[in-house]
Order: sequence, then C-alpha cells, then structure tokens
Amino acid sequence: MSDSVYEYEEEYEPGGLHPVHIGDTFADGRYQVVNKLGNGYSSTIWLVRDSTSTNYASLKILEARRSESPTELHVLEHLEATFDAQDEGSKHVVRMLDHFLHQGPNGIHLCIVQELLGPSLALDVKLFWAISYLPESTSSRLVGQLILAVAYLHKRGIAQGDLHAGNILLCLPSPLDPDIDFTTVVSNTGELPSEPSPHKPRYLVEPVTQRLGSDLLQSCMIKPYIKLCDFSESYMTNMVDPPKFGSPHILRPPEGILTKLPHATLESDIWALAVAIYQLLTSGGLLFSEYDDSILEDMVLTLGKLPEPLWSKWANRACFFDEEVNPVIQAFNIKAQTTSFRQKVRGWTRDEGKISALAAMFETMARYDAQSRSRASELVQSDWMTNYCRPYMGDDVILPTERRKVRVNRFVIDPRVLNAP
Repeated sequence: MSDSVYEYEEEYEPGGLHPVHIGDTFADGRYQVVNKLGNGYSSTIWLVRDSTSTNYASLKILEARRSESPTELHVLEHLEATFDAQDEGSKHVVRMLDHFLHQGPNGIHLCIVQELLGPSLALDVKLFWAISYLPESTSSRLVGQLILAVAYLHKRGIAQGDLHAGNILLCLPSPLDPDIDFTTVVSNTGELPSEPSPHKPRYLVEPVTQRLGSDLLQSCMIKPYIKLCDFSESYMTNMVDPPKFGSPHILRPPEGILTKLPHATLESDIWALAVAIYQLLTSGGLLFSEYDDSILEDMVLTLGKLPEPLWSKWANRACFFDEEVNPVIQAFNIKAQTTSFRQKVRGWTRDEGKISALAAMFETMARYDAQSRSRASELVQSDWMTNYCRPYMGDDVILPTERRKVRVNRFVIDPRVLNAP
C-alpha cells in the first residue's frame, strides 16, 4: 500500500482508477462501500459490507490498465487452490473471498474481495513504548509470523516481491472493540478540479485507519497477529508475463540494484526479509539510505567486496572504495568503517545468545551469491526462530504494554490501558 493519504487526482482517467463514493454498490448490489481503507500504487481499497452476511470485507479495485494483466488474482487463486489450514504459515497470508469485473467510466476494473484486516506496520507502532521501539517479545513474535508467511508462499513457488512494512497488516481483534467506529467518513474536495467529470470522484476519502490512528492500532497490538498482503509485484514459478522487479531499493539485493532482474525471485525475497526483520526488531535499517550508492556502500562495509560482475557494474564505486576495498575517506562520509552483522545486532541487545543466533541467521540470508542464501523453510527451523521467536508466538502469551500518550499519524490519543505482566 502507498504511504500517501489520498490518491492523486490525475490517476482518475481512462485506464486509471475507478471513481468511488460512499454508498456505491458492486457485484449486483452485494457489496456496499462504507469507508476507505487505503490506496496502493495502482488501486484503491475500500471497506464494504457484504449483504449476504452483513460482515465487513476489504474491496480492492485495480486500475483498468492493470486489470488486463491481473498478477495478483493469479497468485491469490493459486493460494486458494493450495490452501492448507494445517500449515501454520496459512494464518499469516491474506485470503481472497471473491473477485469480479466492474465496468466504470474509466474502463473495466478487476475487483478483489478479501478478509478485513487492520492497519499496516508502516504506522509507528513503536511509539507505544517509551524505549521507542518494540519490546523484544512483541517484535520477536511478529518476526516469527513473518518468517512463517514467507515460508508458506515459497513452498507454493511464490515470491512476494514487495516485503515492505506497508504490506504487512495487523489482524483485527475478535471481538472488535465496539468503541472503534469504522463508519465516520472524512472527505476532501480540495485535490479535485472544480468542474465535475465522469472520470473523477466528487470527493476523495481519507483512510479510516488514518482517522482512528492509535486507538485502532493499540487494539490490534494487544496480542498481535500479522498477515502478508498485496501480490501485485509477485512472481510464481512458470508465470508467463510476470511484473518487472519493483521492490523498493532499500529492500533489494545487490543483483536487484546493479542488474535488471526480470522479476522477483525467492532469493530476492530472502534478502528483503532480512531487511524487514532487522527493521521490526530495531526500528532501524539493516542498510541505511534510500540511495543506491549508499546502500551498496553499506553492503560492502558489512559483507566485503562485491563479486564480479557486480563490482564492475557499480559505476560510482571509486567514490567510496579503492580496488582493495579500502574506504575512501571523505569529509561528508561518516560511515566509512567496516562492520558486521554481529556488531549491528549488538546495538539492539546485549544477550550473547540472541546476538549469535540473530547474526548467524542474517549471515545466511544476506549473501551476495543468491543461490547460497537460506531457504525460507530453513529459517523456520533456525536457532533464532526456535529459541527466540516461538516462545512468544502462542495464543496464551501475554505481551508487555504501557500507558502512554502517543502520536500516530497526526493523532494524539491516550492508548487503552492494558494489563502488563
């Protein structure tokens, strides 16, 4: 999902997004729009009520042009065809409930109905704690669930391809707190042209998760469960026309930065998973910066010289290293010193057992040689997963919380007072 609160007005055009208003119905009246959940880079996501059950669901409406090559639908259909409730990873991957085509003023749109989930981990969940990052028990629980989700996908030949925090959603608690109001709508007409157009909505809607802010987030963090979603950038074995590799650069392995990967791979997922895990545990970056050269510099400082032909493909390497991989000291360069996964992890915990287990796992995941990276199934059996994640993953585990006034996405709300152990 996108970090933007509102989609852009120019996205509403023939071939683009479908204009949606509160109260609109889809699939011959079965689904009625109640509120907006969010927007992606080529879709909008809406809270709908299913008239056949009165339950809430999530309705994702793709751009008309993206509906012609429905990668996500193919992946979701494969997941439904191979669903295995006995596999613990199945609980951490979103499920499709329905799909259909909808004719609108901008074209024919693929619509995907999925189970309703909560906010994403892109929100500042760490701000509920005075230490400004997740307690080890909570972050270890989420990391374990994420590993299970990726292993479940990889077992089915699916590379997710976009493992950023915005695609990791928290499950809503059951029963849902009755004080949490999904129905109040916040709209905005300031981004739209004054002249009405059949191709554009009359108003834009703020995502309900934005308005509910920390109230909803705190409810989801009592006993957090996550589900991985959004397969628009995914690849499946033998996929005929896969989407181009589109992962954010901070999540890309070196071959994804210096060469043109035709699509996501299981191996690129493992690298991205290492970055995502480190971010969940420490609220920091395994590799810092959004710029390719700086990301590559971090890689070399941590893992050593890039193998050929990658080293030669890095056009600006001389600005950072000589050919013997000695850092070129520059006035603005505050990093230019070698490090290791063990040193990186030591900044998060002083427990030597945890340091050894986590560093060892990272060393098998973030390798230059893609084929030598760990398989997701091996991560499930790793020392880190077994001894430091699973103890916090049970349904009966009580996780620490705090009474704290926090700011989450512009809203300052007193979080719910929970019983701490």
